[in-house]
Amino acid sequence: KNAIMITENLIKNKGFEDVLIFVNGDSISVVIKAEDLNKEQIAQIQNIIQREMQVEISNIHISNK
Repeated sequence: KNAIMITENLIKNKGFEDVLIFVNGDSISVVIKAEDLNKEQIAQIQNIIQREMQVEISNIHISNK
């Protein structure tokens, strides 16, 4: 749980208004409050999650609301 909070805060520090992270086994779903996400932003989010939560990028699923 601590890793999730740290990861959410790191993503928020990159300028995103709100972030929710759900962990289901090896799969991580991320919901970002944003109109649009460009490739650079998605890569940035993936890198933070991969580094902090020790998961493969293929297991990270990002969506925006």
